[in-house]
Amino acid sequence: GDFNAVADPELDRSDRSRRRWGAGGRTIEFYAEALGLVDLWRALHPGERDYTHLSRAHGTWSRLDYILITDSLFSSARDVQIAPVEISDHAWVEFRLQLGRPAGAAGLWRFPRELYEDQAYEAYIRAQWKHYQNDNRAHQQNAVLNWETAK
Repeated sequence: GDFNAVADPELDRSDRSRRRWGAGGRTIEFYAEALGLVDLWRALHPGERDYTHLSRAHGTWSRLDYILITDSLFSSARDVQIAPVEISDHAWVEFRLQLGRPAGAAGLWRFPRELYEDQAYEAYIRAQWKHYQNDNRAHQQNAVLNWETAK
């Protein structure tokens, strides 16, 4: 997000004379630590300089825009980049995550085999189909609609 604050004045400002810790940077650091968040770009680009904001008035660059993610998502991070400043005075920050299958997910869903032979379940489905047909008599001539509904 656009925090309008410099997290690390040594690395995140182009103007060497303005490299001091401000309240905004300390606030970002405080909340990131309290909420267990990681500055994704800084973590993947330690020591590197790149900027997201151009101050035309001062002719300086700063990194004011951050992607803060949880420690648990950090291992899923694949890439983070700062785009060029083109239209706005801010550059956007793009990131990609590689999210896996949720814990316990075994793959594609399959109809439970035991229900094929469950007579009570078969009776229930037949009764529901009859209710549908009675409530939708106008659709009975449309084979495609009946097929799609039956699936």
